[in-house]
Amino acid sequence: IVVMLLALRRGASLNPERLKHVPKGWRVAAPSAADAAVVEERQLGHPANMVGVPAVSLCRHGYPQAVLQDPGAHKFGAGMLRLTCPHLCEAVDAWEAEGAVRALSAELLAEDANRDALRKVNERHAATRKSMVQGEALARAEARLGTDTVRRVLDSGITGLTPSKLDDVKCLHAQLADELLSRDNAVGKKVLEGLEARGVDASGSEKCGEQCAGCVNGWRYTPRKNKQKLRATRARHKKLRELSLAGYATSFGPGRPLEAGVAAALEK
Repeated sequence: IVVMLLALRRGASLNPERLKHVPKGWRVAAPSAADAAVVEERQLGHPANMVGVPAVSLCRHGYPQAVLQDPGAHKFGAGMLRLTCPHLCEAVDAWEAEGAVRALSAELLAEDANRDALRKVNERHAATRKSMVQGEALARAEARLGTDTVRRVLDSGITGLTPSKLDDVKCLHAQLADELLSRDNAVGKKVLEGLEARGVDASGSEKCGEQCAGCVNGWRYTPRKNKQKLRATRARHKKLRELSLAGYATSFGPGRPLEAGVAAALEK
């Protein structure tokens, strides 16, 4: 029933051609206009540079719960996926606030099998970035950040994790999003199991669909990371204005080129 509901809600794909740059290892479908409206207008509140959504959503209401993004579409960076489901974001936010990242890192990554699984996830993310960021997008990133910085980002793992750093899950949101988009993330599977043990139904609740449906005065959750990102964006814009006034080239106008380290810091 959920699969049928998802198909009815999604309609025609926006740009299935973008999926040709996504290597094997992902289980995603091209987003539809309806998917984009839900994700960008009701879940995140901003453009998402969407490339793919889960081929089969766990959501009982048929909405996308995570998105695969183009890391070179707007400004180049390590971020390539997002957990977008407000219901799941609320549950993971609460769990992370209790120290879940440190606890799961210690519990899961002490086992060789889970460390090897994380290594493979990191390799998949690096391969995907290199496949998706080419040509003009690659040249634009190198001109802004420098070849060395761009190469380090391209080689990094999930959410920019250093490939050799296999003792830190880093972010439960990202691990869960990767599991929803690939069905091949051991840490993400443990996150799903942990949420279930905490009484969280990954398919959603009766009311959580109200936000994605755009119901006025319905259930709503604004992820803590969105609030943090807003504060960080304001601070970055303030810094850019200061640099522009000092005569440096920024998005506010032309000037002297920024040092690579400064430009990289502003991309975070």
